[in-house]
Amino acid sequence: MTHLRPASVDDMLALRQHFSSLAEVQLWGGEGFTAPLTRSRFMQQLQLKDTESFVLSDHDVDVAYGQLCDRFAKHHLARLLVFPAMRNRGYGKSLVFRLLQQGLQQNARLDFSLFVYKSNTVAVKLYQGLGFVETAQPQPHRDDLMFMQLTADKAKRLLHSINC
Repeated sequence: MTHLRPASVDDMLALRQHFSSLAEVQLWGGEGFTAPLTRSRFMQQLQLKDTESFVLSDHDVDVAYGQLCDRFAKHHLARLLVFPAMRNRGYGKSLVFRLLQQGLQQNARLDFSLFVYKSNTVAVKLYQGLGFVETAQPQPHRDDLMFMQLTADKAKRLLHSINC
């Protein structure tokens, strides 16, 4: 059974071990991450205003990380990461379910959004399978990204369908 908990500073610092280069960190977390990627700069980028960080655990083993932000007048899912050793086990779906649940507990009327790289076909397929649909991007537009949304009502039905 998976469990979502607020990420500690140690959890966030441990994320660095999952990346082998600044380019990988930027691909995951955005261009705000710059060299040199010191501990303090890394933490500054993770601890943005109106952003909460979470860790998904399965039987006390940390398996994924994600953020829930107040952006675009929506619950915005950001910096989703299933840890490399834990991939292909359904944790991406569990992480999204738990973040949807968390968002609805905070404000059941707000819709959900996320950005995903078009080249990340595994993630695109996951989000589409959960009911997210591509919509117009907030400015500035980027050709390499998709902006996807899920209505609050669809999120509620999705979670109800899996008894989450």
